[in-house]
Amino acid sequence: MFYRILIFILLGLLLAEAIAFLYFFRRQFRKKRNALFQRYNLLEREEQKVRKEVDNGEHLLAERFLFYDTARKTAPLFDQNKLLEVFVEELKYLGPIKTAELIDSSVQGDFFKFELDRDAKKSLCVKTDSKSVLEHIPSFVKLLRLCLERIKLYNKLQELSIYDSLTKCYNRRYFMLRYMEEFERAKKFGLKFSFLMIDIDNFKKINDTYGHLVGDAILREIAKMIRASIRQIDFIARFGGEEFSVVLTDTDKTGAIMVAERINSRISRHPVKVFDELLSVNISIGVAAFPENAIHSDVLIEIADKALYKAKISGRNRASWF
Repeated sequence: MFYRILIFILLGLLLAEAIAFLYFFRRQFRKKRNALFQRYNLLEREEQKVRKEVDNGEHLLAERFLFYDTARKTAPLFDQNKLLEVFVEELKYLGPIKTAELIDSSVQGDFFKFELDRDAKKSLCVKTDSKSVLEHIPSFVKLLRLCLERIKLYNKLQELSIYDSLTKCYNRRYFMLRYMEEFERAKKFGLKFSFLMIDIDNFKKINDTYGHLVGDAILREIAKMIRASIRQIDFIARFGGEEFSVVLTDTDKTGAIMVAERINSRISRHPVKVFDELLSVNISIGVAAFPENAIHSDVLIEIADKALYKAKISGRNRASWF
């Protein structure tokens, strides 16, 4: 009996100890579980924060890439309409656009208007309901302004590189390039080709008598009258000093002589008005034609120059040829 009671007591103690152990284990498990849940919630919040930063970074990177890509695509463009086309296509990546066009700044209407030049002559008109487009378009407009300014500078540089600043005729360097192109074309296809060398008579005397400002005005007026006497497919250059040269495409010697006589007649019959003075100005012209006079480009110019000298020694105010 004693042993049985002892066994029950031992079993009770073991059971109590087991219950205490289980209770302790349960408390520890709950503490660890709560700690894990807290850690998980913290990690989840960190993950959301990182994901948000990644999304923002991707969005920012996409914006910068779009801006960079637009700059890359527009850099080689020097045509204003093509430039605007590219900009509109790039803006469409940000959202739908109803209208985007260059307009006169004075025009009013139901659209968003962005000034594009310092003089505010042209504006970019945009119709859109996209908030993203409206948010980013100021940056694009800045780039568009820079591109338009570059086009202006390019056109100005091109003009300076091919035109004589005083007479607005081609300068000699560019003229020789065009001359060689036309000469080779005539040679290749068996076309007629004529060349005129024109010189203002007694120009040094005019400069010495009336001054260089009057001389410059005469050069401008003579250039205008020569230009008015030839076709659009022909071209004129200031060859040097008071000398002009004219290329007459698809024109034989007879036609070239008729053009030379027409130019000479126009200038001799129309005194040049400079300030308050009316000055009579005459010219001498040398005519040369391909292939009648020469089959080489440099020889053709030389013959025209000799024909001009012939006109000079023959009394000036005339056209001469061989």
